[in-house]
Amino acid sequence: MPMLAMCMPILPGKLDKWKAMMEQVNATPDFANSREAAGVHERSFLQHTPAGDFLIITMEGNDPAASWAQIMSTMPPEFAEFAAEVHGLDVSAPPPTLPELFFDSRAKLKLIED
Repeated sequence: MPMLAMCMPILPGKLDKWKAMMEQVNATPDFANSREAAGVHERSFLQHTPAGDFLIITMEGNDPAASWAQIMSTMPPEFAEFAAEVHGLDVSAPPPTLPELFFDSRAKLKLIED
């Protein structure tokens, strides 16, 4: 199944706000339902690094890039404000370039098996 992975900074001083939102997201079926409606299975990870904290998102579905575009275009205003404050993400701006896959261990195995 196609997958998309993205990394976004959690801006300095915003980790507690991010964690509070994740508690709300986990307690609200509407959030998960919005991902199902977009045709994607989303997973979010918190990564602590010496350079700061980061959100890592994976999305699996038939067309995760299209699902991401749908999610961005239908984001509720309060979540868009949160994304701007915590991640510096402006949902009204043109979307950032999506990540480029450089290595897939299973793709290498498939080539060897073929």
